[in-house]
Amino acid sequence: MGKVLVDSCIFIDIFRGNKQLYQDLLKLEISISSIVYMELIQGSRDKIELTKIDKFLKKFQIIPINQATSNISMELMKKFSISYGLLIPDALIAGTAIIKKLPLWTFNHKDFKFIDNLVLFKAAGKDDL
Repeated sequence: MGKVLVDSCIFIDIFRGNKQLYQDLLKLEISISSIVYMELIQGSRDKIELTKIDKFLKKFQIIPINQATSNISMELMKKFSISYGLLIPDALIAGTAIIKKLPLWTFNHKDFKFIDNLVLFKAAGKDDL
């Protein structure tokens, strides 16, 4: 199907047992921002869950924050933090997608839809949340 950058909400649904979503994920070439990795690790309830999440996420390309991502994310914050309530993690995730020219797969389109040069990926049959 193609290459995509995956937001944390997709993984959270998979971790909650969404088997169809996991099957959809396997059909794609997945990358994740280091921010998404950190969000998911932060959400771990204990060391056992942290270890499982870490092992699962290491299957995918983890894209670190670099200077270019930081620069574009700062511009996004200046442009959208007041008008749309853009949060720092979302700015960094969007910045990563823009710099790497990857569509962003998220259920939270409302958090990103106002960013002009960001392409949002929509899986077949999935509605925006």
